[in-house]
Amino acid sequence: MRAVRLPESLTDFSVSPSVMCRQRCWEGWGMSRAKAQAVGASGQVEDEFGRVERAGVEFLPVAERQSTPRNVFGVFVGGNLAFSTIIFGWLPVTFGLSFTQAMSSSAVGLLLGLTLMVPMTLLGPRTGTNNPVSSGAHFGMRGRLMGSTLTLLFGIMYAAIAVWTSGEALVSGAHRLLGTPESDLANLIGYAIVGFEVVLIALYGHGTIVGLQKFIIPAAVILLLLGVFAYAPGFDPGHSSGEYLLGGFWPTWLFAVTVSIGGPLSYAPSVGDYTRRISPNRFSDRQIAVAASAGVFVGLFTAAAFGAFTASTFEASSPSYVADLVATSPAWYVVPLLLVALLGGCGQGVINIYASGLDLESIIPRLSRTQTTLITSGIALGVMYLGVVAVNAIDSITAMTVVLNAPAGAWVTVNAIGFLVARRGRYDVVALQRFGVTGGRYWFTGGWNFRAVVPLLLGSLVGLLTVSNELYVAPFANVFGGVDISLPLSITVSGVLYLLALRIWPEDKTVNLIPVADDANSAPPAGESLRTR
Repeated sequence: MRAVRLPESLTDFSVSPSVMCRQRCWEGWGMSRAKAQAVGASGQVEDEFGRVERAGVEFLPVAERQSTPRNVFGVFVGGNLAFSTIIFGWLPVTFGLSFTQAMSSSAVGLLLGLTLMVPMTLLGPRTGTNNPVSSGAHFGMRGRLMGSTLTLLFGIMYAAIAVWTSGEALVSGAHRLLGTPESDLANLIGYAIVGFEVVLIALYGHGTIVGLQKFIIPAAVILLLLGVFAYAPGFDPGHSSGEYLLGGFWPTWLFAVTVSIGGPLSYAPSVGDYTRRISPNRFSDRQIAVAASAGVFVGLFTAAAFGAFTASTFEASSPSYVADLVATSPAWYVVPLLLVALLGGCGQGVINIYASGLDLESIIPRLSRTQTTLITSGIALGVMYLGVVAVNAIDSITAMTVVLNAPAGAWVTVNAIGFLVARRGRYDVVALQRFGVTGGRYWFTGGWNFRAVVPLLLGSLVGLLTVSNELYVAPFANVFGGVDISLPLSITVSGVLYLLALRIWPEDKTVNLIPVADDANSAPPAGESLRTR
Protein backbone atom coordinates (compact mmCIF):
# COMPACT_ATOMS: atom_id res chain seq x y z
CA MET A 1 0.00 0.00 0.00
CA ARG A 2 1.27 3.46 -0.91
CA ALA A 3 2.36 5.70 1.95
CA VAL A 4 0.89 9.17 2.01
CA ARG A 5 2.57 11.87 4.08
CA LEU A 6 0.48 14.77 5.25
CA PRO A 7 1.75 18.35 4.97
CA GLU A 8 4.12 19.30 7.79
CA SER A 9 1.44 21.39 9.50
CA LEU A 10 -0.73 18.32 9.95
CA THR A 11 1.91 15.89 11.19
CA ASP A 12 2.44 17.41 14.63
CA PHE A 13 0.32 15.09 16.72
CA SER A 14 1.77 16.07 20.08
CA VAL A 15 -1.88 16.93 20.62
CA SER A 16 -4.78 15.20 18.93
CA PRO A 17 -5.63 16.29 15.35
CA SER A 18 -8.98 17.55 16.55
CA VAL A 19 -7.35 19.83 19.11
CA MET A 20 -4.95 21.18 16.52
CA CYS A 21 -7.71 21.78 13.96
CA ARG A 22 -9.98 23.26 16.60
CA GLN A 23 -7.27 25.67 17.77
CA ARG A 24 -6.78 26.88 14.20
CA CYS A 25 -10.48 27.24 13.61
CA TRP A 26 -11.06 29.10 16.87
CA GLU A 27 -8.23 31.46 15.95
CA GLY A 28 -9.76 31.92 12.50
CA TRP A 29 -13.07 32.88 14.12
CA GLY A 30 -11.42 35.43 16.37
CA MET A 31 -10.54 33.42 19.50
CA SER A 32 -7.13 34.18 20.91
CA ARG A 33 -4.38 31.58 20.53
CA ALA A 34 -3.95 31.47 24.30
CA LYS A 35 -7.62 30.63 24.87
CA ALA A 36 -7.66 28.09 22.05
CA GLN A 37 -4.63 26.31 23.47
CA ALA A 38 -6.04 26.43 26.98
CA VAL A 39 -9.21 24.74 25.81
CA GLY A 40 -7.49 22.30 23.49
CA ALA A 41 -4.65 21.22 25.78
CA SER A 42 -6.82 20.32 28.73
CA GLY A 43 -6.00 16.64 28.37
CA GLN A 44 -8.48 13.83 28.48
CA VAL A 45 -12.06 15.02 28.53
CA GLU A 46 -13.91 14.51 31.80
CA ASP A 47 -17.22 12.78 31.13
CA GLU A 48 -18.66 11.88 34.48
CA PHE A 49 -21.88 12.50 36.35
CA GLY A 50 -21.83 15.88 38.07
CA ARG A 51 -18.92 17.30 36.04
CA VAL A 52 -19.40 19.98 33.41
CA GLU A 53 -18.51 18.50 30.02
CA ARG A 54 -15.73 20.40 28.27
CA ALA A 55 -16.03 18.63 24.93
CA GLY A 56 -18.00 20.19 22.11
CA VAL A 57 -18.16 19.03 18.51
CA GLU A 58 -14.42 18.42 18.24
CA PHE A 59 -13.09 14.95 17.43
CA LEU A 60 -13.10 12.54 20.38
CA PRO A 61 -10.15 10.09 20.27
CA VAL A 62 -11.05 6.44 20.73
CA ALA A 63 -9.21 6.28 24.05
CA GLU A 64 -11.64 8.83 25.49
CA ARG A 65 -14.79 7.01 24.35
CA GLN A 66 -15.99 5.25 27.47
CA SER A 67 -19.71 4.96 26.75
CA THR A 68 -21.57 1.77 25.80
CA PRO A 69 -24.57 0.74 23.66
CA ARG A 70 -26.44 0.18 26.92
CA ASN A 71 -25.97 3.85 27.82
CA VAL A 72 -27.35 4.92 24.43
CA PHE A 73 -30.34 2.61 24.86
CA GLY A 74 -31.00 4.11 28.29
CA VAL A 75 -30.81 7.71 27.10
CA PHE A 76 -33.41 7.18 24.40
CA VAL A 77 -35.76 5.13 26.57
CA GLY A 78 -35.62 7.42 29.59
CA GLY A 79 -35.58 10.57 27.52
CA ASN A 80 -38.85 9.65 25.83
CA LEU A 81 -40.89 8.81 28.92
CA ALA A 82 -42.16 12.36 29.06
CA PHE A 83 -45.33 14.33 28.33
CA SER A 84 -43.65 15.90 25.30
CA THR A 85 -43.61 12.49 23.58
CA ILE A 86 -46.72 11.09 25.26
CA ILE A 87 -48.78 13.70 23.40
CA PHE A 88 -47.83 12.02 20.12
CA GLY A 89 -49.98 9.09 21.20
CA TRP A 90 -52.79 11.49 22.07
CA LEU A 91 -52.71 13.25 18.69
CA PRO A 92 -54.00 10.30 16.58
CA VAL A 93 -56.96 9.98 18.95
CA THR A 94 -57.74 13.68 18.43
CA PHE A 95 -57.59 12.93 14.68
CA GLY A 96 -60.56 10.58 15.15
CA LEU A 97 -58.73 7.23 15.46
CA SER A 98 -59.46 4.63 18.12
CA PHE A 99 -56.80 3.33 20.51
CA THR A 100 -55.94 0.29 18.38
CA GLN A 101 -55.85 2.38 15.20
CA ALA A 102 -53.66 4.97 16.89
CA MET A 103 -51.22 2.32 18.10
CA SER A 104 -50.97 0.69 14.69
CA SER A 105 -50.18 4.05 13.07
CA SER A 106 -47.55 4.74 15.75
CA ALA A 107 -45.88 1.34 15.31
CA VAL A 108 -45.73 1.61 11.51
CA GLY A 109 -44.48 5.18 11.62
CA LEU A 110 -41.76 4.39 14.14
CA LEU A 111 -40.50 1.39 12.18
CA LEU A 112 -40.37 3.39 8.95
CA GLY A 113 -38.57 6.23 10.66
CA LEU A 114 -36.05 3.88 12.26
CA THR A 115 -35.24 2.38 8.86
CA LEU A 116 -33.99 5.80 7.82
CA MET A 117 -32.27 6.46 11.14
CA VAL A 118 -30.11 3.30 11.35
CA PRO A 119 -27.18 4.54 9.19
CA MET A 120 -27.13 7.76 11.22
CA THR A 121 -26.34 5.78 14.37
CA LEU A 122 -22.98 4.75 12.85
CA LEU A 123 -21.67 8.14 11.73
CA GLY A 124 -20.54 9.20 15.21
CA PRO A 125 -18.34 6.16 15.93
CA ARG A 126 -16.66 6.64 12.52
CA THR A 127 -16.04 10.39 12.77
CA GLY A 128 -15.79 11.05 16.50
CA THR A 129 -18.08 14.06 16.20
CA ASN A 130 -21.81 14.74 15.91
CA ASN A 131 -23.88 13.99 12.82
CA PRO A 132 -24.32 17.51 11.42
CA VAL A 133 -20.53 18.04 11.45
CA SER A 134 -20.04 14.56 9.95
CA SER A 135 -22.46 15.48 7.15
CA GLY A 136 -19.77 17.82 5.83
CA ALA A 137 -18.27 14.75 4.15
CA HIS A 138 -21.45 14.50 2.06
CA PHE A 139 -22.64 18.10 1.64
CA GLY A 140 -19.34 19.97 1.89
CA MET A 141 -17.94 22.01 4.75
CA ARG A 142 -20.38 24.84 4.14
CA GLY A 143 -23.19 22.57 3.05
CA ARG A 144 -23.06 20.85 6.45
CA LEU A 145 -24.53 24.02 7.96
CA MET A 146 -27.89 22.98 6.49
CA GLY A 147 -27.84 19.91 8.73
CA SER A 148 -26.72 21.95 11.74
CA THR A 149 -29.59 24.37 11.15
CA LEU A 150 -32.13 21.58 10.72
CA THR A 151 -30.99 19.84 13.90
CA LEU A 152 -31.04 23.15 15.71
CA LEU A 153 -34.68 23.65 14.68
CA PHE A 154 -35.65 20.15 15.79
CA GLY A 155 -33.87 20.58 19.10
CA ILE A 156 -35.46 23.95 19.83
CA MET A 157 -38.96 22.85 18.81
CA TYR A 158 -38.99 19.62 20.81
CA ALA A 159 -37.34 21.30 23.80
CA ALA A 160 -40.10 23.91 23.71
CA ILE A 161 -42.74 21.16 23.70
CA ALA A 162 -41.01 19.47 26.66
CA VAL A 163 -40.98 22.65 28.74
CA TRP A 164 -44.57 23.50 27.79
CA THR A 165 -46.08 20.09 28.59
CA SER A 166 -44.15 19.57 31.83
CA GLY A 167 -44.75 23.15 32.98
CA GLU A 168 -48.45 22.92 32.25
CA ALA A 169 -48.65 19.66 34.21
CA LEU A 170 -47.11 21.38 37.23
CA VAL A 171 -49.60 24.27 37.06
CA SER A 172 -52.65 22.02 36.49
CA GLY A 173 -51.55 19.63 39.22
CA ALA A 174 -50.97 22.44 41.73
CA HIS A 175 -54.42 23.84 40.90
CA ARG A 176 -56.02 20.44 41.48
CA LEU A 177 -54.17 19.85 44.78
CA LEU A 178 -53.86 23.32 46.27
CA GLY A 179 -56.37 25.43 44.40
CA THR A 180 -53.67 27.73 43.02
CA PRO A 181 -54.71 29.82 39.99
CA GLU A 182 -54.19 28.67 36.40
CA SER A 183 -53.17 32.10 35.15
CA ASP A 184 -50.56 33.30 32.69
CA LEU A 185 -48.30 34.14 35.62
CA ALA A 186 -48.71 30.63 37.04
CA ASN A 187 -47.85 29.15 33.66
CA LEU A 188 -44.74 31.30 33.42
CA ILE A 189 -43.63 30.09 36.85
CA GLY A 190 -44.24 26.47 35.84
CA TYR A 191 -42.29 26.93 32.61
CA ALA A 192 -39.47 28.62 34.53
CA ILE A 193 -39.17 25.70 36.98
CA VAL A 194 -38.95 23.11 34.23
CA GLY A 195 -36.78 25.35 32.06
CA PHE A 196 -34.25 25.85 34.87
CA GLU A 197 -34.09 22.10 35.42
CA VAL A 198 -33.58 21.40 31.72
CA VAL A 199 -30.91 24.05 31.17
CA LEU A 200 -28.94 23.10 34.29
CA ILE A 201 -28.68 19.42 33.33
CA ALA A 202 -27.90 20.22 29.69
CA LEU A 203 -25.07 22.50 30.79
CA TYR A 204 -23.47 19.65 32.73
CA GLY A 205 -23.55 17.58 29.54
CA HIS A 206 -23.24 13.99 28.42
CA GLY A 207 -22.03 12.23 31.58
CA THR A 208 -24.77 13.72 33.72
CA ILE A 209 -27.47 13.06 31.10
CA VAL A 210 -26.47 9.39 30.88
CA GLY A 211 -26.18 8.99 34.64
CA LEU A 212 -29.65 10.41 35.29
CA GLN A 213 -31.29 7.73 33.15
CA LYS A 214 -30.41 5.11 35.76
CA PHE A 215 -32.88 6.88 38.01
CA ILE A 216 -35.36 8.23 35.46
CA ILE A 217 -36.18 4.95 33.69
CA PRO A 218 -37.30 2.87 36.69
CA ALA A 219 -39.05 5.84 38.30
CA ALA A 220 -40.91 6.81 35.12
CA VAL A 221 -41.89 3.21 34.35
CA ILE A 222 -43.38 2.78 37.83
CA LEU A 223 -45.26 6.08 37.60
CA LEU A 224 -46.69 5.28 34.15
CA LEU A 225 -47.75 1.79 35.27
CA LEU A 226 -49.59 3.41 38.17
CA GLY A 227 -51.26 5.60 35.55
CA VAL A 228 -52.55 2.54 33.70
CA PHE A 229 -54.35 1.44 36.88
CA ALA A 230 -55.56 4.99 37.53
CA TYR A 231 -57.24 5.43 34.13
CA ALA A 232 -58.19 1.80 33.41
CA PRO A 233 -61.83 2.10 34.63
CA GLY A 234 -62.65 4.57 31.87
CA PHE A 235 -60.66 2.92 29.08
CA ASP A 236 -62.49 1.99 25.90
CA PRO A 237 -60.27 0.60 23.10
CA GLY A 238 -62.98 1.36 20.53
CA HIS A 239 -63.52 4.93 21.68
CA SER A 240 -63.46 7.38 18.77
CA SER A 241 -64.95 10.75 17.99
CA GLY A 242 -66.22 9.33 14.69
CA GLU A 243 -65.01 12.42 12.85
CA TYR A 244 -61.79 11.80 10.95
CA LEU A 245 -59.46 14.76 10.63
CA LEU A 246 -59.03 14.34 6.86
CA GLY A 247 -62.56 13.10 6.13
CA GLY A 248 -61.81 9.37 5.89
CA PHE A 249 -60.03 6.62 7.77
CA TRP A 250 -57.11 5.92 5.42
CA PRO A 251 -56.07 9.53 4.77
CA THR A 252 -56.26 10.19 8.51
CA TRP A 253 -54.41 7.00 9.46
CA LEU A 254 -51.64 7.70 6.94
CA PHE A 255 -51.37 11.24 8.27
CA ALA A 256 -50.95 9.79 11.79
CA VAL A 257 -48.20 7.52 10.42
CA THR A 258 -46.43 10.56 8.99
CA VAL A 259 -46.59 12.31 12.35
CA SER A 260 -45.14 9.20 14.04
CA ILE A 261 -42.26 9.01 11.58
CA GLY A 262 -41.21 12.42 12.84
CA GLY A 263 -40.07 10.86 16.14
CA PRO A 264 -37.13 8.80 14.82
CA LEU A 265 -36.38 11.43 12.18
CA SER A 266 -36.00 14.07 14.88
CA TYR A 267 -33.34 11.90 16.53
CA ALA A 268 -31.45 11.03 13.34
CA PRO A 269 -29.40 14.25 13.39
CA SER A 270 -28.68 14.09 17.15
CA VAL A 271 -28.18 10.36 17.79
CA GLY A 272 -24.48 10.86 17.01
CA ASP A 273 -24.17 13.03 20.14
CA TYR A 274 -24.22 9.73 22.06
CA THR A 275 -22.94 7.07 19.64
CA ARG A 276 -19.75 9.06 18.96
CA ARG A 277 -18.74 8.29 22.55
CA ILE A 278 -18.70 4.53 21.86
CA SER A 279 -15.41 2.92 20.84
CA PRO A 280 -15.66 0.98 17.55
CA ASN A 281 -12.83 -1.20 18.91
CA ARG A 282 -15.04 -2.48 21.75
CA PHE A 283 -18.45 -2.67 20.11
CA SER A 284 -19.66 -3.66 16.65
CA ASP A 285 -21.81 -1.63 14.28
CA ARG A 286 -24.69 -4.01 14.92
CA GLN A 287 -24.52 -3.54 18.69
CA ILE A 288 -24.51 0.24 18.35
CA ALA A 289 -27.29 0.40 15.75
CA VAL A 290 -29.53 -2.07 17.58
CA ALA A 291 -29.11 -0.32 20.94
CA ALA A 292 -29.88 3.14 19.55
CA SER A 293 -32.80 1.98 17.41
CA ALA A 294 -34.30 -0.17 20.16
CA GLY A 295 -34.00 2.67 22.64
CA VAL A 296 -35.83 5.08 20.35
CA PHE A 297 -38.57 2.55 19.53
CA VAL A 298 -39.16 1.37 23.10
CA GLY A 299 -39.18 4.90 24.47
CA LEU A 300 -41.42 6.44 21.81
CA PHE A 301 -43.83 3.49 21.54
CA THR A 302 -44.26 3.25 25.31
CA ALA A 303 -44.96 6.98 25.51
CA ALA A 304 -47.39 6.84 22.58
CA ALA A 305 -49.21 3.87 24.13
CA PHE A 306 -49.74 5.77 27.38
CA GLY A 307 -50.91 8.84 25.48
CA ALA A 308 -53.40 6.93 23.34
CA PHE A 309 -54.57 4.86 26.32
CA THR A 310 -55.34 7.87 28.51
CA ALA A 311 -56.81 9.89 25.63
CA SER A 312 -59.27 7.04 25.03
CA THR A 313 -60.65 7.64 28.53
CA PHE A 314 -61.53 11.30 27.91
CA GLU A 315 -65.20 11.92 27.22
CA ALA A 316 -64.26 15.02 25.26
CA SER A 317 -60.84 16.42 24.37
CA SER A 318 -59.79 20.01 24.92
CA PRO A 319 -56.84 21.65 23.14
CA SER A 320 -54.63 20.60 26.08
CA TYR A 321 -53.87 16.92 26.70
CA VAL A 322 -52.13 17.66 29.99
CA ALA A 323 -55.07 19.68 31.34
CA ASP A 324 -57.48 16.85 30.46
CA LEU A 325 -55.14 14.28 32.00
CA VAL A 326 -54.96 16.12 35.31
CA ALA A 327 -58.68 16.95 35.36
CA THR A 328 -59.75 13.31 34.87
CA SER A 329 -57.10 11.81 37.14
CA PRO A 330 -58.04 10.12 40.42
CA ALA A 331 -56.94 12.30 43.32
CA TRP A 332 -54.26 9.80 44.40
CA TYR A 333 -52.54 9.99 41.00
CA VAL A 334 -52.11 13.78 40.80
CA VAL A 335 -48.81 13.75 42.71
CA PRO A 336 -47.36 10.99 40.46
CA LEU A 337 -48.35 13.14 37.47
CA LEU A 338 -46.31 16.01 38.91
CA LEU A 339 -43.34 13.68 39.26
CA VAL A 340 -43.72 12.54 35.63
CA ALA A 341 -43.64 16.20 34.62
CA LEU A 342 -40.38 16.82 36.47
CA LEU A 343 -38.78 13.60 35.23
CA GLY A 344 -39.83 14.42 31.67
CA GLY A 345 -37.93 17.69 31.88
CA CYS A 346 -34.81 15.73 32.88
CA GLY A 347 -35.24 13.55 29.80
CA GLN A 348 -36.72 14.86 26.59
CA GLY A 349 -36.08 18.54 27.24
CA VAL A 350 -32.44 17.96 28.19
CA ILE A 351 -31.71 15.76 25.17
CA ASN A 352 -32.94 18.44 22.79
CA ILE A 353 -31.32 21.42 24.51
CA TYR A 354 -28.01 19.53 24.67
CA ALA A 355 -28.24 18.69 20.95
CA SER A 356 -29.19 22.23 19.96
CA GLY A 357 -26.23 23.60 21.94
CA LEU A 358 -23.81 21.35 20.05
CA ASP A 359 -25.35 22.31 16.73
CA LEU A 360 -25.12 26.03 17.37
CA GLU A 361 -21.49 25.54 18.42
CA SER A 362 -20.76 23.92 15.05
CA ILE A 363 -22.26 26.99 13.36
CA ILE A 364 -20.44 29.52 15.60
CA PRO A 365 -17.21 27.76 16.67
CA ARG A 366 -15.92 30.78 18.59
CA LEU A 367 -18.52 30.06 21.28
CA SER A 368 -18.24 27.24 23.80
CA ARG A 369 -20.84 24.50 24.22
CA THR A 370 -22.09 26.03 27.47
CA GLN A 371 -22.55 29.43 25.82
CA THR A 372 -24.45 28.02 22.85
CA THR A 373 -26.58 25.91 25.20
CA LEU A 374 -27.67 29.03 27.07
CA ILE A 375 -28.52 30.78 23.78
CA THR A 376 -30.60 27.91 22.40
CA SER A 377 -32.36 27.56 25.76
CA GLY A 378 -33.56 31.15 25.53
CA ILE A 379 -34.74 30.63 21.95
CA ALA A 380 -36.60 27.44 22.91
CA LEU A 381 -38.48 29.25 25.67
CA GLY A 382 -39.46 31.99 23.23
CA VAL A 383 -40.68 29.47 20.67
CA MET A 384 -42.66 27.69 23.38
CA TYR A 385 -44.44 30.92 24.33
CA LEU A 386 -45.37 31.65 20.71
CA GLY A 387 -46.53 28.09 20.07
CA VAL A 388 -48.73 27.89 23.16
CA VAL A 389 -49.99 31.45 23.58
CA ALA A 390 -50.08 32.86 20.06
CA VAL A 391 -51.26 29.71 18.24
CA ASN A 392 -53.45 26.74 19.17
CA ALA A 393 -51.20 24.11 20.78
CA ILE A 394 -52.52 21.11 18.86
CA ASP A 395 -52.10 22.84 15.52
CA SER A 396 -48.61 24.03 16.49
CA ILE A 397 -47.39 20.52 17.32
CA THR A 398 -48.91 18.89 14.24
CA ALA A 399 -47.75 21.58 11.84
CA MET A 400 -44.22 21.65 13.20
CA THR A 401 -43.81 17.86 13.03
CA VAL A 402 -45.20 17.39 9.53
CA VAL A 403 -43.52 20.43 7.96
CA LEU A 404 -40.08 19.56 9.37
CA ASN A 405 -40.47 15.95 8.25
CA ALA A 406 -39.97 16.86 4.58
CA PRO A 407 -36.50 18.45 4.85
CA ALA A 408 -35.53 16.03 7.63
CA GLY A 409 -36.45 13.02 5.49
CA ALA A 410 -34.46 14.38 2.55
CA TRP A 411 -31.42 15.21 4.73
CA VAL A 412 -31.38 11.81 6.43
CA THR A 413 -31.81 10.01 3.08
CA VAL A 414 -28.87 11.80 1.46
CA ASN A 415 -26.70 11.15 4.50
CA ALA A 416 -27.65 7.47 4.57
CA ILE A 417 -26.71 7.09 0.90
CA GLY A 418 -23.56 9.11 1.51
CA PHE A 419 -22.58 6.78 4.34
CA LEU A 420 -23.41 3.53 2.55
CA VAL A 421 -22.58 4.36 -1.09
CA ALA A 422 -20.43 7.48 -1.45
CA ARG A 423 -18.13 7.14 1.60
CA ARG A 424 -18.72 3.47 2.42
CA GLY A 425 -18.29 4.19 6.10
CA ARG A 426 -14.82 5.79 5.83
CA TYR A 427 -14.15 9.40 6.82
CA ASP A 428 -11.21 11.76 7.21
CA VAL A 429 -11.63 12.95 10.79
CA VAL A 430 -9.08 15.76 10.42
CA ALA A 431 -10.75 17.18 7.31
CA LEU A 432 -14.11 17.28 9.08
CA GLN A 433 -12.69 19.58 11.78
CA ARG A 434 -11.74 22.44 9.45
CA PHE A 435 -14.09 25.02 10.95
CA GLY A 436 -13.86 28.53 9.52
CA VAL A 437 -11.09 27.74 7.02
CA THR A 438 -11.24 27.02 3.30
CA GLY A 439 -9.93 24.03 1.40
CA GLY A 440 -9.54 20.42 2.43
CA ARG A 441 -10.79 17.04 1.35
CA TYR A 442 -14.46 17.93 1.81
CA TRP A 443 -14.35 21.44 0.40
CA PHE A 444 -15.69 20.38 -3.04
CA THR A 445 -16.94 23.53 -4.87
CA GLY A 446 -16.64 26.55 -2.63
CA GLY A 447 -17.53 24.43 0.40
CA TRP A 448 -20.62 22.87 -1.23
CA ASN A 449 -21.00 19.39 -2.70
CA PHE A 450 -23.79 20.11 -5.17
CA ARG A 451 -24.23 16.41 -5.93
CA ALA A 452 -25.81 16.16 -2.46
CA VAL A 453 -27.01 19.72 -1.88
CA VAL A 454 -29.26 19.96 -4.96
CA PRO A 455 -31.07 16.62 -4.27
CA LEU A 456 -31.60 17.75 -0.67
CA LEU A 457 -33.11 21.06 -1.71
CA LEU A 458 -35.29 19.59 -4.45
CA GLY A 459 -36.49 16.73 -2.24
CA SER A 460 -37.35 19.20 0.54
CA LEU A 461 -39.14 21.50 -1.89
CA VAL A 462 -41.26 18.71 -3.38
CA GLY A 463 -42.18 17.57 0.12
CA LEU A 464 -43.11 21.06 1.30
CA LEU A 465 -45.28 21.59 -1.79
CA THR A 466 -47.47 18.60 -0.84
CA VAL A 467 -47.80 19.11 2.95
CA SER A 468 -51.28 19.45 4.40
CA ASN A 469 -52.25 20.27 7.99
CA GLU A 470 -54.41 22.67 9.97
CA LEU A 471 -51.96 25.58 9.75
CA TYR A 472 -50.41 25.08 6.34
CA VAL A 473 -51.94 23.66 3.17
CA ALA A 474 -49.39 23.47 0.34
CA PRO A 475 -50.31 24.21 -3.30
CA PHE A 476 -50.35 20.51 -4.29
CA ALA A 477 -51.60 19.07 -1.00
CA ASN A 478 -54.72 17.54 -2.55
CA VAL A 479 -53.09 15.91 -5.58
CA PHE A 480 -53.49 12.46 -3.99
CA GLY A 481 -56.98 12.87 -2.65
CA GLY A 482 -56.03 14.51 0.62
CA VAL A 483 -53.44 11.87 1.60
CA ASP A 484 -50.26 13.50 2.91
CA ILE A 485 -47.41 12.09 0.81
CA SER A 486 -44.92 14.86 1.54
CA LEU A 487 -42.47 12.63 3.40
CA PRO A 488 -42.39 9.68 0.93
CA LEU A 489 -41.97 12.18 -1.91
CA SER A 490 -39.11 14.05 -0.25
CA ILE A 491 -37.32 10.80 0.55
CA THR A 492 -37.78 9.34 -2.94
CA VAL A 493 -36.84 12.49 -4.86
CA SER A 494 -33.75 13.26 -2.80
CA GLY A 495 -32.54 9.65 -2.79
CA VAL A 496 -33.00 9.03 -6.51
CA LEU A 497 -31.43 12.36 -7.50
CA TYR A 498 -28.40 11.83 -5.26
CA LEU A 499 -27.77 8.34 -6.65
CA LEU A 500 -28.09 9.70 -10.19
CA ALA A 501 -25.74 12.57 -9.39
CA LEU A 502 -23.09 10.17 -8.05
CA ARG A 503 -23.34 8.13 -11.23
CA ILE A 504 -23.53 10.96 -13.79
CA TRP A 505 -21.13 13.29 -11.99
CA PRO A 506 -18.68 11.04 -10.12
CA GLU A 507 -16.70 12.51 -7.26
CA ASP A 508 -12.92 12.86 -7.44
CA LYS A 509 -11.44 9.52 -6.39
CA THR A 510 -9.11 11.27 -3.96
CA VAL A 511 -12.11 12.18 -1.79
CA ASN A 512 -12.22 8.58 -0.57
CA LEU A 513 -8.43 8.10 -0.48
CA ILE A 514 -8.52 8.47 3.28
CA PRO A 515 -5.30 8.57 5.32
CA VAL A 516 -5.76 6.27 8.29
CA ALA A 517 -3.63 5.14 11.19
CA ASP A 518 -3.46 1.55 12.43
CA ASP A 519 -6.53 2.47 14.48
CA ALA A 520 -8.96 4.20 12.12
CA ASN A 521 -9.90 6.79 14.73
CA SER A 522 -6.51 7.37 16.37
CA ALA A 523 -3.88 9.92 15.52
CA PRO A 524 -0.42 8.57 14.54
CA PRO A 525 2.72 9.72 16.35
CA ALA A 526 4.36 12.92 15.15
CA GLY A 527 6.19 12.54 11.87
CA GLU A 528 4.77 9.11 11.04
CA SER A 529 3.22 8.64 7.63
CA LEU A 530 -0.36 7.57 7.21
CA ARG A 531 -1.38 4.63 5.08
CA THR A 532 -4.27 4.30 2.70
CA ARG A 533 -6.19 1.10 2.44
